Amino acid sequence: MEKSPRITVYGSSRLSEDEPAYRLAHDLGAALARGGATVITGGYGGAMEAVSRGAAEAGGHVVGVTVDLFEARGPLNRWVKERVHAPDLFDRLRHLVATTDAHVVLEGSLGTLTELFLTWTLASVGALAAESLVLLGERWPLYLEAHGELVPRELFRHVRVARTPSEAATWAIAAARSRPQVAR
Repeated sequence: MEKSPRITVYGSSRLSEDEPAYRLAHDLGAALARGGATVITGGYGGAMEAVSRGAAEAGGHVVGVTVDLFEARGPLNRWVKERVHAPDLFDRLRHLVATTDAHVVLEGSLGTLTELFLTWTLASVGALAAESLVLLGERWPLYLEAHGELVPRELFRHVRVARTPSEAATWAIAAARSRPQVAR
């Protein structure tokens, strides 16, 4: 029996429910769950909560990867079904990146950009599948264009920019299913 693809979603911890980006993240979580994916997030608020909520409401399994460093930000969001607690931020990043089959990156700040660049770097050196990184958000094309002079053009083949949550979910799930699944 084929295991459910594991998709990690990265995004801002500072989103509130009244922001359009929260709805986008919620809809992404729902689309991933409807596609049969296990959804993995950082487990806290903002985009992590929105994705978790969308996935849980669609009947999906949600994993939250937490760390002591962020415990002061608030509790694990209530839609997480399985908690994985990392002892430090580096182990958390390792778990988010290495125990998953594909990645979707929503818009965010420094933490999200760290996750994006770590994942992108690993894809560019062959440690992750090239097709496994999907960006979702209206500002990503402009952001990537701004980095066009710093990042060699051939490395952009590792990144796909989706227009909708459904498209991002479809691409991530297809990427996950087209390669051997990671060891759990």
